Amino acid sequence: MPDNDNIGSTSAVYNDVTRDNIAPLFKDIRDIISRAKFVAIDTEFTGLVLSNASRLFRFNTAEWVTRATDMKEKYKAMANIARTHALLSLGVSVYSRRHVSVPGSFNVNNFNFTLQAQNSHLINPSSVSFLARNGFDLTRQAAKGIRFFSSPNPDPVVVKTEEINEEGRMIREIFLDLVRLRKPLVIHNGLFDLVYLYQSFFGPLPDTYESFVYDLHEMFPGGIYDTKVIVEGADPTTASFLAYAYHKSERIQKRRALADEPALDIRLRNRLKDESPKPSEPQPAGASSKSGTQRYCSDFAVRGHCKLDQKCPLSHDINFILDCQEREEGATGDSAIGTSGATIPNKPASVAKRKRDSDDPSEGKPKRKASESALDVTGVSS
Repeated sequence: MPDNDNIGSTSAVYNDVTRDNIAPLFKDIRDIISRAKFVAIDTEFTGLVLSNASRLFRFNTAEWVTRATDMKEKYKAMANIARTHALLSLGVSVYSRRHVSVPGSFNVNNFNFTLQAQNSHLINPSSVSFLARNGFDLTRQAAKGIRFFSSPNPDPVVVKTEEINEEGRMIREIFLDLVRLRKPLVIHNGLFDLVYLYQSFFGPLPDTYESFVYDLHEMFPGGIYDTKVIVEGADPTTASFLAYAYHKSERIQKRRALADEPALDIRLRNRLKDESPKPSEPQPAGASSKSGTQRYCSDFAVRGHCKLDQKCPLSHDINFILDCQEREEGATGDSAIGTSGATIPNKPASVAKRKRDSDDPSEGKPKRKASESALDVTGVSS
């Protein structure tokens, strides 16, 4: 597989893995994971919160507040969500060393696993609507998703076909390979990702936050690095949502390379053979014109989301926002100003390189490609 010298490309190369091709790709995927120096993961799922639930369920809503400030209570609420909702997809970026003598030189293989939980589960309308608006194909997920049962796993005799059994076995083995690897795991605002993955592929979630953290430490002894925590720790005033952090880091690396300074050298590997056609790329929400009169949305530039969403007349294009900020920084020698007067600092941030947009927990996480995974990770999140 030839290299693709495209660290600056925003169109990532990734393997789209479904029930149709997981079997022929299974061995190659496991071989690639076995050579990893570290991996980055991201997930999509059917809900972040419980809202307007039917009274027939008799939920004690006080136990479902995922924004609780106490971590013990927050974990209990997140566990309740993961036990009753379902994963829709898993993105994995596998980083392997390209040149041992060159620090920061990596080959990257990206995989997007479309999933279909076979357990009955809840769906939060705002979460799936947000995913659909950002390019997630729910029809395709229903038709092509890799079928599996979340924990606790049913006795195989109750599963209708051996085909479903085999799909579930393969995706669970791939996740367990990440655990067996014992190498660093990179996430972005990823506590919910870890909760869902544990419930789906590892076992029933522990009752307490302390037990969950202990298990994570045992599962990933190489450390868990949350790049949102790292960005905010380095500079609490800078935007830390994923798309902004990714594109800004990308520009920093380009400048370092042009100045003959130490820089990351990332090569995205070509897609594996026997793969079904990759879905079309979703377009970013909001206007994206780069004409001389186009202005950017300062709400989106700060938070990664905008109340007007696709109806917003201002640009949500991250590269256009960064272009404007760099021009304004050059003119003022300070920070950039958005159209509503919100100040956006332009300090460098060490960040992740995976797929896309917002970290707003009230809207659900948008679909992200696995390729935008960790670049400059310098801190760890427990």
